[in-house]
Amino acid sequence: MTSRLRTARYDRITTTIERQWLAEIIAGTKKIEYRQIKPYWTKRFAKVSMPFELRLLNGMNPPVPEVTVLIHRITKDRRAGEYRLHIRKVLGFKHWDKRRQKPR
Repeated sequence: MTSRLRTARYDRITTTIERQWLAEIIAGTKKIEYRQIKPYWTKRFAKVSMPFELRLLNGMNPPVPEVTVLIHRITKDRRAGEYRLHIRKVLGFKHWDKRRQKPR
């Protein structure tokens, strides 16, 4: 994981993500993560306070590529039926070669 100084403790949600989106988040080109408006996500988001950490894993068998981002705002797009999680910054990542944009 890239080094980081943690001055504050944030709530954290861990979930999965497809490799393409993980690569774009680490590269800094994807600034919003989307989740469907469903009771599952509504309950999970109600339990965290802003800002919070979102840990995204790509795969199940270790070592899996992962990225942790700081979410500073959640908006709803009812027409699209999705939550929009606005990424403030990438806090760190593991098992990922940023230069080659693929797992180590």
